[in-house]
Amino acid sequence: MDNEKAPAEQLQHQEHAQASTEATTAPSQSSNDTAVATQARSPWPMRLGLLLVTLLAIAALAASFWLYQQIQQQQLQNQQLQQQIVQAQNAPTQQLQQLSQALQTQQQQLGDTQNTLQKMQQTEEQLGTKVAALAQRHPNHWLAAEAEYLVRLAGRKLWLEKDPQTAVGLLKAADERIAAMQESSLVPLRRAIAEDITAVSEIKNADIAGTVYALDGVIAKLEKMPLNRLQQQDEPEADDQQVTTSLSDWRTNLAKTWRALKDDFFTIRKVSTDVTPLLSGKQEWYLEENIRNKLLQAQLALYQYNELNYRQSITLARKWIQQYYDLEDSSTQEVLASLEALASLKLDAITVQQFNSSKQLKQLVTYGNLLPNEEVAP
Repeated sequence: MDNEKAPAEQLQHQEHAQASTEATTAPSQSSNDTAVATQARSPWPMRLGLLLVTLLAIAALAASFWLYQQIQQQQLQNQQLQQQIVQAQNAPTQQLQQLSQALQTQQQQLGDTQNTLQKMQQTEEQLGTKVAALAQRHPNHWLAAEAEYLVRLAGRKLWLEKDPQTAVGLLKAADERIAAMQESSLVPLRRAIAEDITAVSEIKNADIAGTVYALDGVIAKLEKMPLNRLQQQDEPEADDQQVTTSLSDWRTNLAKTWRALKDDFFTIRKVSTDVTPLLSGKQEWYLEENIRNKLLQAQLALYQYNELNYRQSITLARKWIQQYYDLEDSSTQEVLASLEALASLKLDAITVQQFNSSKQLKQLVTYGNLLPNEEVAP
């Protein structure tokens, strides 16, 4: 009995446990359904909130960027204002510096002007002293100044113009001025002038101007001279070449026939001068210009007192004329004779470097008399 009750109790116990389990699981299922319903309704507000947050964040970033630009512009404006303030503060300083520099420049100019005025005053005083000294000098002082000028002019004629003859005349004129002073203390000066006259007189004088004019005459005759051309022999007359019909003239006819055959194949001419090729018109012009150029070079060598170049130019011009022009023509013979005479011109070198009287004349003009050797300024 007891064993039969036990299974029944166990069945009841199991049913009771199953009922409690179902009762327990029923509320949990209802809560899950509520959660699912809640999750189904929640996404739209959350998305809207997220959108609002994003928009607020973008607006905040834009506002921050705008504020940053405003701050940067404000800083640039502040910097510009600071620079303007600094420039406004420095402007008076720069103006003061410029004014001080201008004042210094004006002071320097004033100092230079004062120095110039002082120099002018000193020069004026020196001139006054010299004028007073000249006023106290002997009237012969002007003769000494004229003699010094003549000696300087003689040096110019001798060394620049290569004219020793005129230089001698000027030195003699200077000696006449010194002699007119009639002072025994000037004997050394006259002795020095005499030495200068002797030294210049020893230079052989060449007529430079006359030689140049003679060369001009030769140049003018170049166009009139004929070239050396080959002359053709006269052709025999036609009557002399005809053969006669007489038998007695067979020797003459044979000679005429041989002469005709020879003239057809050979031309024989006798030339007494050197054979030179005939020149064309252009070549003739070049030849004439080359000869003229050499004669002009000879003139330039005369002015330079260069005897070597002078002779070489004359010699080459004569050679070309003898080679290319007709030597039997009278114009050619006159030109060759003139060039031969001109080639004999001699140009002596000027060995006089300075005049002995120049230093003493300078002493006489400056001090009014000749100084001893130990007092002469270097």
